[in-house]
Amino acid sequence: MIDRYPKYDLPVTVDEAAEVLISDLTTQQMTAMAQMNDQEFELLCEQLVPHLQHDFRLWTGNERLLYNCFDCADSDASTDPMRIIMNCMRSKLQMLNDVIITV
Repeated sequence: MIDRYPKYDLPVTVDEAAEVLISDLTTQQMTAMAQMNDQEFELLCEQLVPHLQHDFRLWTGNERLLYNCFDCADSDASTDPMRIIMNCMRSKLQMLNDVIITV
């Protein structure tokens, strides 16, 4: 299906893609995701990754984001581009959650 009215410009970096994902979350969702254990986060990724790949056109035209994902890939972590984005989002949420807790 062709998106005639995209909600946003396509992100071209992992950081931008993570910010797009975070911008769609409520405060309660942000807190819940920041506090997920690895198993819970894995289940969430399994559900979201196929949809997000489509939304970001990761394999169908958004080469800049795809290349940036590979540039950001950590040799010890996943090399799946969407997982790299999800992990970045999780890190941002965890840092934000830590700041809120310490305030």
